[in-house]
Amino acid sequence: MRVSRHSGMRAWTYLADYAQAQIPRYTSYPPANRFAADVGAGRARDALRALPAQSTLSLYLHIPFCKKLCWYCGCHTSVPTIADPVQAYVDAVVAEIARVAGALSDTMRVTRIHFGGGSPDILSPKQVEQIFTALFAYFRIDPSAEIAAELDPRGITPEVVHAFAAGGLNRASLGVQVLDPGVQARINRIQPREVIDAAIDILRRAGVGTFNIDMMYGLPGQTRDHVVETALYAATRNADRVATFGYAHVPWMKRYQKSISTSDLPAGEERFRQAEAAANTLEQAGYAPIGFDHFAAPGDSLETAERTGRLRRNFQGYTDDDAAALIGFGASAISSLPGLVYQNTTDTAIYREQVISDLPVVRGIAPSEADIRAGRVIDNILCNFEADIPGELLIAACPVLTPMIADGLASLAGTRLTVTSRGRPYVRNIASCFDGSFHLAPARHSMAI
Repeated sequence: MRVSRHSGMRAWTYLADYAQAQIPRYTSYPPANRFAADVGAGRARDALRALPAQSTLSLYLHIPFCKKLCWYCGCHTSVPTIADPVQAYVDAVVAEIARVAGALSDTMRVTRIHFGGGSPDILSPKQVEQIFTALFAYFRIDPSAEIAAELDPRGITPEVVHAFAAGGLNRASLGVQVLDPGVQARINRIQPREVIDAAIDILRRAGVGTFNIDMMYGLPGQTRDHVVETALYAATRNADRVATFGYAHVPWMKRYQKSISTSDLPAGEERFRQAEAAANTLEQAGYAPIGFDHFAAPGDSLETAERTGRLRRNFQGYTDDDAAALIGFGASAISSLPGLVYQNTTDTAIYREQVISDLPVVRGIAPSEADIRAGRVIDNILCNFEADIPGELLIAACPVLTPMIADGLASLAGTRLTVTSRGRPYVRNIASCFDGSFHLAPARHSMAI
């Protein structure tokens, strides 16, 4: 374990109204609940063609399949069937890669590739090779590009990891979530510690030495001791980054979450204290806190970005990715281009059919100038814990911001807003003050903490 400038215990102040508020995660602005069906293939293609020829690109590939569903999951994923096979989906992704590349200049440089899911390790080695072959055929991949994949330790094999490593994989993100067997049983994810250890060893032997660990709090039957156990595991395995996510119980969106009894969920202050326990454990182990839910080892590129003011947010959360455009491939994938954000259809069968003839885009939004200003403020608050607020935004935010300042969560000097130490756990609440659409028509989101 490490010692850093951030080591030491920090006591969090529990304020129920803020902790239990339902707030967007703001991985983009405007958030996805504002996407509209008037954005389709034509507008997406125009936005792709409008990208400057020397643009840098970040590519995201969504693999929406898992061998078994975890009941906590909020992702777009399913278990493959005869009617919805993985190979047909991979063929469709390759077709989309070719179709998108046809709208772009071949002088653009790819600096990031990220495989998400679902579980990308469900792919066979040949399918992994098929996707990488298409990417290198249609895009100019920078030799120093970060190539990452979200992997389920239970699905990691030497053969699959070798295929990813042959394509250039240099970072893996492992879904650990929780180590306690009882909690694992409650979320339908039995994952012994030995399986995770073996996955880490396979990655290291394949030359993928940089890895992240994802962990959760607020799961059914979970306690603070369980959270500390998982955080210490991540630290003792020298994970380069750790992300701590609060379980979002949204059974109206994800039906399989109905298998989780709400009476088993940590409620109120207990959930809050689990988040606090994760943060304090990781900071004492030497990790630098990044925003509200990430932690990075000293020298990791995310820690460097936070320290030098280059931290950003995108659909994967906190990132040091500075590419001009993020292009998503696959069902439900979101693309973020200057002037347009759009999303592919979430239905894998419809996706396979649409990509044969056109881009499978079904909704999106063209941010207005006001959206861009608000998004910049929200991003600065979430990444840097401070922001200069344009006058009109500050005036509009006053009714919801003023009580937070009175409660000591933020301070205001002229138009300069600073999140206080007391307010850092509630940074999403503070950021939401500048999201006019949220306060006009709040929707159901995950709890702030």
